[in-house]
Amino acid sequence: MKLVSGHSVRLEIAWMVVPTKTVQYNLWTTPANIGGNQFLLEFKNIAFALKDSANFKPYSYIGSGCKLESTDDCQEECTNGGRYCAGITSEGEFLDELDLTGNVFVKETLRRQCIWKEYGEDDGVGEEWWNYVVTFIDKCYSEAFFDDEDCIVDVYKHSGVDKSKIDTCLNESGGLDGDIKNTLLEEVIMAEKYFGEFVVIPSVNVNTFEVEGELSVENVFAAICSNFLSDAKPEVCSLCLDAMNVTECVSSQENGSRFEKHKNVKSGRFLLLNILQLLLLVAIILVAVALGTYMYRGYSHLDSVDETSPQESELV
Repeated sequence: MKLVSGHSVRLEIAWMVVPTKTVQYNLWTTPANIGGNQFLLEFKNIAFALKDSANFKPYSYIGSGCKLESTDDCQEECTNGGRYCAGITSEGEFLDELDLTGNVFVKETLRRQCIWKEYGEDDGVGEEWWNYVVTFIDKCYSEAFFDDEDCIVDVYKHSGVDKSKIDTCLNESGGLDGDIKNTLLEEVIMAEKYFGEFVVIPSVNVNTFEVEGELSVENVFAAICSNFLSDAKPEVCSLCLDAMNVTECVSSQENGSRFEKHKNVKSGRFLLLNILQLLLLVAIILVAVALGTYMYRGYSHLDSVDETSPQESELV
């Protein structure tokens, strides 16, 4: 085959996912993204179940530098003299879904970065981070309480987070006041530049590959489990990968319940279908036998009538 001038050439590049003993998966989201919040609520127990086999890291998305014309708007939507702002899409729309100023979201982003630094950076799980985020969504995710200090302190208590450690981190990283850099928010910006156009909010990538399709527990769990070597695949993958409700299945494992009691696997649908088909077949056979018996008796009765009719005529 040779290239011909003036003719288009189609080039396809494909690669295979290489399974590994330990899987790395990253979540991209913002504190005020409803789609990401729903995933966090449902995936928490799965993250805990995978803690011995997979490394997790959360990434937040914020805007680098104020892109608004008004100085007043920049002060409302940004922190640190306009350095860090609420995330904005390529169409110019804010990524937040609550009617609050952008600096509130930047502040919550920094708070979560500090919680991760204190409780998740070393172990790649961050149980306190997960507890904080899920509890925050439950208690403070509203326009009235999103930036309410009492609500946040209450979340700290329920999540096992030491407030003093987080306050220290917020200050030592550079804070949010004045035209100065914040080291943790700079890391957020650097991560965005590193991943570039591949950043989608919300999204998950597993071993650097983005999980395609809808951001759902089932899709992400399947992507993580498929990236393990067969001899390194955690038990929860074997038990719950084909479950009709992955979250429920994993929760039953975490609670110590037997898998057989709760599994409700998709194959059960086919088993039920086969049983129904078998019952229908049996019913058809029984009806056919009953009909055949009825018809046989009818014909036998007619034959007996035909045989006795001449005798009855002679008696008359």
